Amino acid sequence: MGIARTALLALIAFFGVSAASAQDYKAALVTADTITVGTSGSAPPFSMTNAAGELEGFDIDVVNLVAKQLGLTAKFEKLDFAGLLPGLTAGRFDLIASGVTRTPERLSSKDFFLLSPYIVNGAAITRREADTDIAGWKDVCGKTMGAVRGGVFQKVVKEKLPADCVTKSREYPGATELFLDLENQRIDFAAHDFLGPKYLAKSGKLTGAVTLDDLLSTITQSVAVNNKNKPLADAIDAQFETWRKDGTLQGLADKWFGASIDWSKAQ
Repeated sequence: MGIARTALLALIAFFGVSAASAQDYKAALVTADTITVGTSGSAPPFSMTNAAGELEGFDIDVVNLVAKQLGLTAKFEKLDFAGLLPGLTAGRFDLIASGVTRTPERLSSKDFFLLSPYIVNGAAITRREADTDIAGWKDVCGKTMGAVRGGVFQKVVKEKLPADCVTKSREYPGATELFLDLENQRIDFAAHDFLGPKYLAKSGKLTGAVTLDDLLSTITQSVAVNNKNKPLADAIDAQFETWRKDGTLQGLADKWFGASIDWSKAQ
């Protein structure tokens, strides 16, 4: 009887704590029983808009899984990438999901919680196939760079390369506009992530371009959560920890990137 009673009390305590935690993160949501999510819809294959005008991608799948696990409904709102973090800070969203790179500055921010990694990626060059004079980062000096406004890749380039290397650059609302200008020869190369352009080329959505294997740095990415809802951040982070171990995130990476995740490089 003693053992049974102890087990019963443990179960009651577990479900009681779980219920209390759920009430904690539900109480601070922008809209009751709903995760309001900011996403760009223009960061393939993290967040993109298909021919039917519907959102799809790695981030969309991740957030829908999170919502299901937490007993919530996901509501997505599209916004240019540069407006996502300000929108989160202003309380417009519960979280943002659009391949947000984990940088020291963002991780130390008091304005939001940037969670543990859900993917390992890299800073790469995408250039036109014919421009074989760019074989790696050593060849980009004096070239015109393009990058997504509000992203981190242009900053990585300026930090990692000599100060007088890349002096001409253009910024774009999203990857769609970035790669269009690459195609139209308004820029010489795109400083972007490695996995995204690889997906676009594999799926036939990016032609006449190649993404080089020469990575300037390894990066990790995740979602960012409103700083007024730490219980939500903790609940999602706990899911990410489980999904890193049980292969859920790897399964989504296989689906959207066709790539294996090396978690040993995640920091």
